[in-house]
Amino acid sequence: MAQYYIGRDNQRLGPFEVHQLLSNGLTPDSLVWCNGMAGWEMAKNVPELSVLFVAQQPQYQQPQYQQPQYGGGYQQPQYGGYQQQQYQQPQYQQPQYQQQPAYMAGAYSQPMGGGGSRQKVDMFIMANKDNFPAEKIPYIQERLSLLDDNTLNSLSMLSFKSPMTALLLSLFLGCYGVDRFYLGDTGMGIGKLVTLGGCGIWAIIDWFLIMGATREKNYEMIAPYLP
Repeated sequence: MAQYYIGRDNQRLGPFEVHQLLSNGLTPDSLVWCNGMAGWEMAKNVPELSVLFVAQQPQYQQPQYQQPQYGGGYQQPQYGGYQQQQYQQPQYQQPQYQQQPAYMAGAYSQPMGGGGSRQKVDMFIMANKDNFPAEKIPYIQERLSLLDDNTLNSLSMLSFKSPMTALLLSLFLGCYGVDRFYLGDTGMGIGKLVTLGGCGIWAIIDWFLIMGATREKNYEMIAPYLP
């Protein structure tokens, strides 16, 4: 069963089992995350958790209407007089509604350790998603959410290598090791230059490897900043 974290007051609380979340202050607007989720989401938008709040909805009590009670009705006149029947005004009880539960909106002030702006993280990932290995994008996004704004601003100033540029260099100048010099692999660049790309064989092999190698180089560049 999935275990969830709750983001509250710059802290990450948890992990909690699903049945423990409500007792630990979960509200529909609380920010939650578990392994497998791309990012933090409001609890009410997570299908597995939304049912917790449906179960808490107040039940409306049908108003009870009391049948009016009449007096003794018509009585035979006594001593020649006529006694008017007494009619009691029916009393209607105003229906009482259970007070709507007051949910405290989960004020998301960046979970865990002063985490950075969610918008900045999303913009960074969108601008650089092709520069990193695809399988590491969710991990990078998760770890970036823990950084403060100053560190995120520093990361946005980094200049990453373009996998497409590396491929073009490999296709047209790979025999001279230009693609490897571009990545900073000076030793391999000199080796390709001296051997003319391993008589062309090494150069052809790099056509299929150079983009992946570029993304790994970019990941090595950003890895020291990830907590």
